[in-house]
Amino acid sequence: MAAVAHASLADIRRLATVRIGSYVPPAPERTPAVVYRRRRMVAVLVAASLFTLLVLAVGGLVGSFAGTGAAVPERPVSPAAAYVVQPGDTFWDIARRLEPSGDPRPLVARLVAAHGSPVLVAGERLALPAAG
Repeated sequence: MAAVAHASLADIRRLATVRIGSYVPPAPERTPAVVYRRRRMVAVLVAASLFTLLVLAVGGLVGSFAGTGAAVPERPVSPAAAYVVQPGDTFWDIARRLEPSGDPRPLVARLVAAHGSPVLVAGERLALPAAG
């Protein structure tokens, strides 16, 4: 007895449309919906990350042009025996507050000499030299 091959209806339809000598590739399988959801989630996360980086970069640029991020209002310092160093203070800033109209370079030199170091640390007390 000869073996009989059984063909499905889809196989018969496919074979009926094939011309002799031509090849019809099988239809690709559909991508599951889970894969599309996962791709969308990755795309949203990438877009959110890029947006966050853009906001931080623009904020950093704006902050660098404006000075410091947490700017302390400019206030004149009255000459006293000591000054408490604030974050972001420099000898130049302190000298300009003490003598706003004059040349700050001599006062900066006296402040550095009285301090003993050119480095200021926020919170330390800076002894102010006598006027003159």
